[in-house]
Amino acid sequence: MIQLVEVNQNNLEPYQSFARKFDSNLSGFQSRIYPSKDSDIVNWYYIKVSQKYIGSIWLEKQANMPFAVLGIFIADEEFRNKGIGKQAVKAIISADAPKMQIEEIRLNVRESNIRAIKCYINCGFIETGRYESQKGFRAISMSYRL
Repeated sequence: MIQLVEVNQNNLEPYQSFARKFDSNLSGFQSRIYPSKDSDIVNWYYIKVSQKYIGSIWLEKQANMPFAVLGIFIADEEFRNKGIGKQAVKAIISADAPKMQIEEIRLNVRESNIRAIKCYINCGFIETGRYESQKGFRAISMSYRL
């Protein structure tokens, strides 16, 4: 069972330590491990399992937009392939999407991240496009309609 714990100004130090610890492990999977500083609204959480922070998840949006962008990572390899990402995605959608007044959740995922793509499909996301990023990796855009 997972727990989502809000990340805020009062508890950033554990996240910063967490990010430093796992940053090298994430490079093959993630483009970024923080929400965008340009977003007007950010609902950002640690993913906690058995009293251990194992990753992060967030929804971010611009104030007048009808969609939010999902970001997630499971940094601790011990907790991958156990359905934790799926639990976290479903939890943030059910808890935060209604409050954010959105019609859709979007995300981008590396084409090579098969595990994440399967997770998103199992959560109800559909592919909406493909592109090559400025960093040179191929990515898939996905969407979840509320």
